[in-house]
Amino acid sequence: MAKRVSRSGFSAVAIVAPVPPPIGGMSLQGQALRENLQREQIDVVLIATNPPLPPSLARLRGVRTLLQTLLFLGSLARNLPRVGVVHILAASYFFFFARVLPAVVIARLLGVRVVLNYRGGEAPRFIAKFGLLVRPVLRFASIIVVPSAYLERCFLEHGIACAIVPNLIDLDRFKFRQRKHVQPSFLVSRNLEPMYNIQMALRAFELVKRRHSNAVVHVVGTGSEEKALKSWAESRHLKDVFFHGTVPNERMPEYYFNADILLNSSYIDNLPINLLEAFASGVPVISTNVGGIPDLVGDENAALLVEANDHRAMAQKIESLLNNPALVVELTLLARQRAASYSWHHVREKLLETYFPQAPLFPYDH
Repeated sequence: MAKRVSRSGFSAVAIVAPVPPPIGGMSLQGQALRENLQREQIDVVLIATNPPLPPSLARLRGVRTLLQTLLFLGSLARNLPRVGVVHILAASYFFFFARVLPAVVIARLLGVRVVLNYRGGEAPRFIAKFGLLVRPVLRFASIIVVPSAYLERCFLEHGIACAIVPNLIDLDRFKFRQRKHVQPSFLVSRNLEPMYNIQMALRAFELVKRRHSNAVVHVVGTGSEEKALKSWAESRHLKDVFFHGTVPNERMPEYYFNADILLNSSYIDNLPINLLEAFASGVPVISTNVGGIPDLVGDENAALLVEANDHRAMAQKIESLLNNPALVVELTLLARQRAASYSWHHVREKLLETYFPQAPLFPYDH
């Protein structure tokens, strides 16, 4: 089967990534990659790692996993022979062995260039534990790319070469609003899973609520801990905690525009998109200092950082923002500059060089 050539003159690209629902970092990056590559007149096919199923089947966990795996393998077999490059968004554990491994092997057997884009703060533990199984798959890739200096260090410690290609953010989607005198109006925008430790943010909110009766927190996202978190808030008689569940990606700018402080309380992290979105929106950020977050914040200290699971320190940082308008302005202006370095304009050349290393890149004219 002949491989497709785009109007740009470059071969077509397949992106292997999850699609919503749920909305997560990899699904958002897959969507952003497809949209920007299509603007460059590159043909793109998105191969969903979680192909949709009828609701009656999607509720059956074992059946769902088997059927989605079969559909995914079928999509690889249909689409990979027609492209010259496959960009695989990779994560750890089950996802690696059930989705990344077959995509890498099938692509290389078909002579397709493999860009393995490894993501997620669990990579160090995963490679340390399953290195004997993981390393052969990684060696099969044409190039390994990671979105942060943190993951680059992790891979180099294991003797694995990689290149940094940052995450993408569409700055035009987010309206920057300069805060100064912030109110205790908080946003938590992560999936409600154990690694993101949402309860830490709620505990910090509980402390702040005692001093500021007008405090409110909006929790955007869903996950395995949603029921437990709601029960915890109810058991503490904690008012003004609003769980919004899954919110369409196109509506997220509204939540950032209306919030005054973003709380990020994760145990494990790499380069969270919600921080970049807050940076682009002018929302000051208080986050745990785990994984790649210190690299994202940079030496300029574009956010306030606390130790993981220290909700009291997070509450203290909240008070410092509420009482110090000059600090709010300083943080948000620095953060806006950090966000700009993750736009397509800055990421484009690095990304396309991983796809087409021998070809001269067409000039940037957007």
